[in-house]
Amino acid sequence: MGVPEEENIFMPNMLKMTRFASFPDRTLGELRFETRVWYTIERPWLDNKPSVSCIPAGYYTMVRADSPRFGTDPAYQGKLWEISTVQQRTHILLHVANYSRDLAGCVGLGTGLMGDLAGVSHSRTACTDFYSLTAGLDLLEIQIQYGALRPEGQV
Repeated sequence: MGVPEEENIFMPNMLKMTRFASFPDRTLGELRFETRVWYTIERPWLDNKPSVSCIPAGYYTMVRADSPRFGTDPAYQGKLWEISTVQQRTHILLHVANYSRDLAGCVGLGTGLMGDLAGVSHSRTACTDFYSLTAGLDLLEIQIQYGALRPEGQV
């Protein structure tokens, strides 16, 4: 998108994902959109290898997508978002997942973190909330960065 990585911007229809914890088997973060905050789970950084790595930090476009994995599930039809502009990667979806083992290079959403930081909690609730909030939109932008977890209420 041409936005300098060090610039901290927030525009309408832009999500901001901040990764705050990396482990050998998972990466945790928070996702902010408008006034909402969710937690994220991804695979660890493994050089952007498809299906096993989280994606590089940066700015990306998100579009509505159909998925071979979730294809006929009515809970996902017309609701899935794909991070579509990642070099050498495809099918990077935001979907229900509590643990990194539930993911193949995608991003799972949750309403909270598990006490041992093994994953995110209430993923189905988080995804339903996110899908409802973004209903009627066909295009989003996402900024993915590394940083610290902020106390609730801080932007």
